[in-house]
Amino acid sequence: MDFDTFLDQAWADHATDSPAVAGRLNAQALALVGEAAQVVPLAHLAHHVWGEHLGRWQEGLQFLQQLAALPAAAAGGGADSTATQALRRYQASLRLAGGLADERGQWAPGDGIRITAMAAANLGCHDASRATALLEEALAKAEAAALPDQDPAHRALAIAGNGMAGALEEKAGRSAAETSLMVRAAQVARQYWARAGTWLETERADYRLAMSWLQAGDLAQARQHAQACLDRVQAHGSVALEDFFGWEALGTVERAAGNAAGHAQALARAGDAWARLEDGDKAWCRASLEKLQAGVNFAALA
Repeated sequence: MDFDTFLDQAWADHATDSPAVAGRLNAQALALVGEAAQVVPLAHLAHHVWGEHLGRWQEGLQFLQQLAALPAAAAGGGADSTATQALRRYQASLRLAGGLADERGQWAPGDGIRITAMAAANLGCHDASRATALLEEALAKAEAAALPDQDPAHRALAIAGNGMAGALEEKAGRSAAETSLMVRAAQVARQYWARAGTWLETERADYRLAMSWLQAGDLAQARQHAQACLDRVQAHGSVALEDFFGWEALGTVERAAGNAAGHAQALARAGDAWARLEDGDKAWCRASLEKLQAGVNFAALA
């Protein structure tokens, strides 16, 4: 198996079987790294799996240290290279999340914010209190630093917020603290994608915020953000995939609200958008369409 095939399969499997992916990383991944360009993508996956999914900080650090010692990592340009700096940030994030060390004082403000945001995301499903504290700290430092919109810290905050919100939406038995963090993280993602991304990331952040509010039980807020997602999509040409998920979001909200007419309209429009998708997109969107199509006794919900 070559590196790209391994990485693609690991990403495909990591959410449903993180321990197995961690085992494959330890057993196979390092031997597949043959060039500098492969170092950061592998480090990103390792940090994500051992951090956000497993909360196994020391194991993740051990892997990243082994990765940093490979000839391909050294070939990337030395201590100041992009790859070396990324590896150091990932390690600092795991140490901060695990309570092992706080190395942020060694970094420039923007990098410190990135490390803090990543550590918060690592803790989202493991320790809502610490995750919330770190997220708010990163936000306060970003505001105080007055960084330009193009600074990578803003993108890091957007990614961290989106990741936390999405993971917490799926968490069974979510606590009140986790629900609060879920919504706050989705709000952060929306705020910072508006600074760091394009209209596409911004409308997807509205989708995420709609789904988080829905999980939190606030249907008015959920509907508002689902509509904002749709409005932005329609203002940019109604791209089929984005149109589909905008209507899917609104239909899901209307179903939860017991609004049969609203659900039926959204279902019809989602079906229209699905018909315009490329075949590959149709395949992975089919489950979402079928879920939206599932029968609901709205009279029982009234």
